[in-house]
Amino acid sequence: MKVWRVAHSSIQFMGFPAGPYICAGLPEEIDENMDEMRWCHGNLSHPEPRHDKSLGRIRAEERCGFDSYDALFEWFTGFEDLLTDNGFKVWVYEVPEDKVRVGKYGQALFAQYFAVLEDSHEFKKELVG
Repeated sequence: MKVWRVAHSSIQFMGFPAGPYICAGLPEEIDENMDEMRWCHGNLSHPEPRHDKSLGRIRAEERCGFDSYDALFEWFTGFEDLLTDNGFKVWVYEVPEDKVRVGKYGQALFAQYFAVLEDSHEFKKELVG
C-alpha cells in the first residue's frame, strides 16, 4: 500500500529521512522552528500514536506516515510553508500492507525496512503520484 510521509529532504534519523516531530538529528534551529506546530498537535484531532488506540506505541523499526495524501495534507494544513521553509517535503512509499498499521485519523505506522521510495515532492494541495 502507499504511505505518505513528511520528512526532511537531507537530514536522516536512524538511516531514514527525519520527520518533523523527531528531535534527535535535527539542527537546533529547525527543531525550534517546529515547536509551534508540535504545540498545536498532540490534541484529540492530532493524537500521538500512543494516544490512538488503533496504533499504540511506535516500534523501533517504525516511522510515522499517512494512508492517503489527503490525510497528510489535512494533518499539516496551515504548516505547509513552515515545513517547506525548513527543508521538509512529502515522501511517497510503497509498503506491504502487513507492515503498516493505520489509526483513526489516517495516521500510519510503517516498518521502514520494507518501505520502497516511489516519489518525493513539495507540499501542494493536489495529489501527486
